[in-house]
Amino acid sequence: MSDLSIVTIEDALRRVLDIHKRSPWLDSDAAAEYLGCTPGTLKTWRSRGEGPRYNIIQSKLVPYHVEDLDAFVRGEANR
Repeated sequence: MSDLSIVTIEDALRRVLDIHKRSPWLDSDAAAEYLGCTPGTLKTWRSRGEGPRYNIIQSKLVPYHVEDLDAFVRGEANR
């Protein structure tokens, strides 16, 4: 692994941890980064009824709770 990719990974991890300290709720971009996928992947999973549990607020905001993302990664929960 090159130094650049380690720096990139560390930077992404710092951003996720910083968000996690402030609120357990992540928007789609932050949730995707947390899971290591793209926001498009989350959208596809939502359309198929798959992926981590999420909420819908005012028909357009889609927050994810960190505990639900962690449960999804552990294979314990999906939609």
